[in-house]
Amino acid sequence: MLNLNLVSRELKQETKLRHIYKMLKQADYILIIITIFIAIIMLVAKIILQNNFNKIVEETTLITRDSQGRNSQIREINNHISFVEKVQDDFIPWSFLFKDLNKYVNGDLSFYSIRIDRDEKTIELKGMAKNRDSLLALKSGLEKSNIFSGIIFPVKNILEKEDINFEIEADLNLDNIKESQ
Repeated sequence: MLNLNLVSRELKQETKLRHIYKMLKQADYILIIITIFIAIIMLVAKIILQNNFNKIVEETTLITRDSQGRNSQIREINNHISFVEKVQDDFIPWSFLFKDLNKYVNGDLSFYSIRIDRDEKTIELKGMAKNRDSLLALKSGLEKSNIFSGIIFPVKNILEKEDINFEIEADLNLDNIKESQ
């Protein structure tokens, strides 16, 4: 059998190159289509992820706002509790002071002025005693008391025997007043 090749070498070369060019062109089209498809998939995935992210941010923002409101309410309640504790700690039951003072007072004594200075922790008693014995009984009672200390009892208080205008000053032990509850 005889092979006859009527096509020239250059034409064969050109045909071969055209065939390779067509294959490369088809491969390029396929790559471009695949790239576009992947880009579309990635764009859709990005949109879905962005929407999910926005939903999560919105939910956490609502939770944060809600918890911030509760935190501010808790802080406000704690401030009120602290204020009440401070008021209760500063409270001095003065009635116990008067109850203790009343132990040493009899019917012959009357007070026309009782001045209490909380900051200085002092008390000043001014009054009228019908007789000296009642006044001395008051003085000795105050000295025995654990609430009163540093009693200043002027000598002029005992110079008269009856109808005595007296003045007594003393320091107060405020802790002992609170403990006598």
